[in-house]
Amino acid sequence: MEKRTEFLEKFYEMRNRAGKVHLFYSINKIIARIGEGTKLDKIYISKEYLSYLSEKIFGDKNRLGSFFSGSNSHVRLSLVDEFAKDFERNIVKEIQEDFMDLKKYNSSIFSEVRTRIETIMASEDKKIQTEDLVLFENYLTNWKSLENKIKNFIPEEFYNQKTNYFYTSLKSYVKFFDSFKENYEISKKFLENK
Repeated sequence: MEKRTEFLEKFYEMRNRAGKVHLFYSINKIIARIGEGTKLDKIYISKEYLSYLSEKIFGDKNRLGSFFSGSNSHVRLSLVDEFAKDFERNIVKEIQEDFMDLKKYNSSIFSEVRTRIETIMASEDKKIQTEDLVLFENYLTNWKSLENKIKNFIPEEFYNQKTNYFYTSLKSYVKFFDSFKENYEISKKFLENK
């Protein structure tokens, strides 16, 4: 019972705070900045994210990266976009859709998670149903997926640089995720042991 209560409190805190800062809804601002408000030649992406995009687009993690070798851990997004046009693929569009998919999914379960967890917390026995576990697991999975995408997108070299609004926005999300690392781990461990 004690572990269940701790899970519910930590999970609710993470979910409720995320709602207050409109974390997932604000992804729209990031999406709008890619290729629009921010010039592509001012945006660098990490090799890790490039590898992810290559796997997603070509089914080959190294296909894009092999054309941008070198000691740097980042690549100009404009160069990658120009290169990808040879394959009739719009990298900027792929990235926008990537973030939009996450936002859309999170938005769909946003209210449901909050409503359900408040109902459970208000009950005397704090009983969690099987369908609740699935709902909460999906929420945490998507939370981690978004965190990984954002962290992998920004090369570490840019973390402490106020280069432009684009990086400042992404870095604020990184800090937000870091502040809830303990909550995430407690919630994840609880669900894994159910």
